[in-house]
Amino acid sequence: MTPAANTAERETGVYWEPRVNSFVATVQPGAFRVTGRSDLALSTLLGSCVAACICDTEAAIGGINHFLLPDDAGAVARDRATGSGAGHAARYGVHAMEDLINEVLKQGGRRGRLAATLFGGPTVIAASGTDPVGDRNQRFTIEFLRREGVPITAADMGGERARRLFFRPAANRVLVQVLDRGTAERVRKDEAVLRRSTGAAPSSGGVELF
Repeated sequence: MTPAANTAERETGVYWEPRVNSFVATVQPGAFRVTGRSDLALSTLLGSCVAACICDTEAAIGGINHFLLPDDAGAVARDRATGSGAGHAARYGVHAMEDLINEVLKQGGRRGRLAATLFGGPTVIAASGTDPVGDRNQRFTIEFLRREGVPITAADMGGERARRLFFRPAANRVLVQVLDRGTAERVRKDEAVLRRSTGAAPSSGGVELF
């Protein structure tokens, strides 16, 4: 029986991925996930968005987020007040980073042992004539982690590439797949739709390229 056929391991949103020899859970834009399972990788697709992989390697607990915009204090406040943060405020980095770190700590991580690897933020969609979204996402994430005292041990950010990540928290290792042009364009269009809806009505790791 193959791992994919093992019904005891099946759960919603989890599938077997031969390329990384692991079960995989997909993290959608505006979401995050934390795990301590040694057989589970966390995956997400990034256009101009940013994903932070944060891990306590000693406890073998870690997680990944995926956010679209750095911050909108008014939107975050409105979403928290109405209880819709999971659907909207989590699309902002200020909320997504707090949620991810807090959940790692809740599941047994220690703040002094946390380390981060960062991905995404290519310059592909301009928020204005001079301030691309990808650049703003990068700057926000680096500054947020500096304030929180979480070291950045590796990063693959900027450029013009869209990426697929596979993060193994138990090993604190990330596999990065550069997407083909057609897939990358679809990811960017999907992100643009989410970004417009969000803004208009908000309710020691290793990196391997393959």
